Amino acid sequence: MISQTLIFDEIALGLRLRKVPEEQIQDRVFAVLKICGLYSFRNWPISALSFGQKKRVTIASILVLNPEVILLDEPTAGQDQRNYTDIMTFLDDLNNQGHTIIMITHDMALMTEYSTRALVVDDGRIIADNHPDAILSNPELVNKANLKTTSLFELANRLNQDPLDLTAYYYKKRGVSHV
Repeated sequence: MISQTLIFDEIALGLRLRKVPEEQIQDRVFAVLKICGLYSFRNWPISALSFGQKKRVTIASILVLNPEVILLDEPTAGQDQRNYTDIMTFLDDLNNQGHTIIMITHDMALMTEYSTRALVVDDGRIIADNHPDAILSNPELVNKANLKTTSLFELANRLNQDPLDLTAYYYKKRGVSHV
């Protein structure tokens, strides 16, 4: 939730509430702005940013607090393909820097392309904990949890192919290495 007018102030807010000295705040905010690709906008009003850039500001305002885990609810909702890819590449970079990224999503394509582990929750209980492709390859689980399989899984089923073989081929062609 954005509450400040300027980007710098929004990202600095959590540190200021924790009474971090201003000279440390500036250093930490500038470092996070660089990581998030927002440094050149540091003095801009948030209202001048695109939707995708605003998402980065909200992530930066948490990242500046040095969390081990970042929890995101539908991080790509409302994004066009370019911003979708940008935000997920950014999150991959954060993950590669040691941050654990947890996403809540209904986007099964996002889950299969960017996740190495997925939990399925039904009625407040975890009913599956596995690789996303294994989850979507389980018809009983898909049905029980009301999941929607991806178009690649649908195509594999129509071609009487193993969905895991087809998705592995697809992601290999796209250069995705963590599937």
